[in-house]
Amino acid sequence: MRMHLTIAVLAATMTPSAAFAQGAPAAPASPTLAAGAVVYDPQGGEVGKIISLSGDAVIVDTGTNKATLPRSAFATGTKGPSINVTKAQLDEMVVAAAAKTSAARDAALVVGAQVHGKAGAMVGTVKEVTGDQVLIDRPEGAVSLSKNAFTVGAAGLTIWMTTAELEAAAKSAASPAPAPAQ
Repeated sequence: MRMHLTIAVLAATMTPSAAFAQGAPAAPASPTLAAGAVVYDPQGGEVGKIISLSGDAVIVDTGTNKATLPRSAFATGTKGPSINVTKAQLDEMVVAAAAKTSAARDAALVVGAQVHGKAGAMVGTVKEVTGDQVLIDRPEGAVSLSKNAFTVGAAGLTIWMTTAELEAAAKSAASPAPAPAQ
């Protein structure tokens, strides 16, 4: 299973100066980052490839996981962009972050909990949690979503859809499939 998480704690441990400590020549503080560039560890080992950049977010694919790192986590190494952890360490961080995120989500998924859309508006409340499915009670009618659709954000329990997107998805799921042509 591939995981993709933002690794916020990584930024605190990945300063460019830390990557080039122990007598190595100073590197420019702002490495050139581009999609397709290989990212290396301090010893020159391959960590992964940059697959996209957006603002301060740089997504690195290790081949096992995808991690979103801040631009400040990168330095310029002898081979190209580098971070101060190995591929194995980055993969371990993604797995640990995923476990922590899942535990927080599962703890918040309780009957009566308010559910917010990605824009922050309340979309309903948790009516029932059965296995991997969560039933959301809303004025427009109950809708079931996978636990994976939820996270815990600043507003509390949050889904990855706006109210309008949830409504469209609920209508689509409730519509009967068209009859096959004869």
